[in-house]
Amino acid sequence: MKAAIKKTLPLLIAVSAGAGMTWGLMEFGPARHGHESHAESPTPAADEHAGEHEEEGHAEAIKLTDEQLVANGLRIESATPGSFASGLSLPGQLVLNTDREARVLSPITGMVRSAPIQIGAQIKAGTVLAVIESPQLSDVAARYLAAKERQVMAQSSFAREESLWQKKISAEQDYLAARRELNDARIETQSALQSLLALGMSEQDAKTLRPGGRLASYALRAPISGTVLSKDLTLGEAVTSDKPLFRLADLSTLWIDLAVPVTDLPKIRAGQTVVVTDKAGMSSQGRVIFVQPELDEASRSGSVRVQIDNSQGLWRSGQFVQAQIQTGAVSQTLSVPLSAIQMLENQPTIFVADKDGLEPRTVVLGRRSGDRQEVISGLQVGERYASGNVFVLKADLKKGEAEHED
Repeated sequence: MKAAIKKTLPLLIAVSAGAGMTWGLMEFGPARHGHESHAESPTPAADEHAGEHEEEGHAEAIKLTDEQLVANGLRIESATPGSFASGLSLPGQLVLNTDREARVLSPITGMVRSAPIQIGAQIKAGTVLAVIESPQLSDVAARYLAAKERQVMAQSSFAREESLWQKKISAEQDYLAARRELNDARIETQSALQSLLALGMSEQDAKTLRPGGRLASYALRAPISGTVLSKDLTLGEAVTSDKPLFRLADLSTLWIDLAVPVTDLPKIRAGQTVVVTDKAGMSSQGRVIFVQPELDEASRSGSVRVQIDNSQGLWRSGQFVQAQIQTGAVSQTLSVPLSAIQMLENQPTIFVADKDGLEPRTVVLGRRSGDRQEVISGLQVGERYASGNVFVLKADLKKGEAEHED
């Protein structure tokens, strides 16, 4: 779009001169004292003045109302100094915290009688995942109940013989025999209980066993609290002790395993703060929990493990992220969100707000920390700038330039 138009517009016209045609430059403008316009040649000063207007109009500001800013996902922020830490930026992928992951197998062979828990369910430790009918369990449970009954009887016999012996009514050998019988009964009961526990039955469940009850039913319980990630069994299916039936994970924390160049490894240590971001702009803070002392044999790089909080469930295992490890001291400097920066003619540009609108301005960038970028020059403290969907402004500017060329 032209920025300015002269009050008089030059026009090239043809003037008849005898047998031929002579080309001259006529200038149409407002009438002077009722006279017709006279032909004049433009002065160099006029041409120079027009050129100045052309330059002024090329970088005109983009004007948007408050409603248009909101509709286009734009925000106006004020440039203020803040804490900024130098760091090392590395790509990575979120993985499960294997310290909080469990693969659940049935410790006994049997048939699935019920499996009420579905994939995706949030469960607590101890929740019954499935009930399995097992003849193997029935035999051990029956032995345990018989041992408990024998112990009860031995305890009663011992109490009677002990009383008679203390009253010198019965012989000492009868008292000693009753005590030996009680000890044997206790050992047998404990042995049967340990067999039940070895089959995966909890001590609490074992204590609820009663003669005539369902001795063959085994409750497969969740060993940890978390989310059911997979389930591989159906009603009536025969299961063995070597087949994983459920996979559970506590997703409240996740890990990122980073490959670090060997030259950067001395900068990293356990406990350092890490800012994690994704392509959508979501951000979270984590920390370095482990630095592998050995290098990878193939890549010759080091391995660093980062743990982030995922108590809100916003992150997903397998998600690609960028991890910014804070390796330097925190300093006060001017920085802007990454969303505020666009590349125009291969130069980093920020749209600065003034009385005329949003004007593109080239800036010099410094360090990056998480989702923020240090601005070394081109933006002053207190100036206001656009962030968010700034690419909309870039597209509008490109569109205006195309129309100007037409």
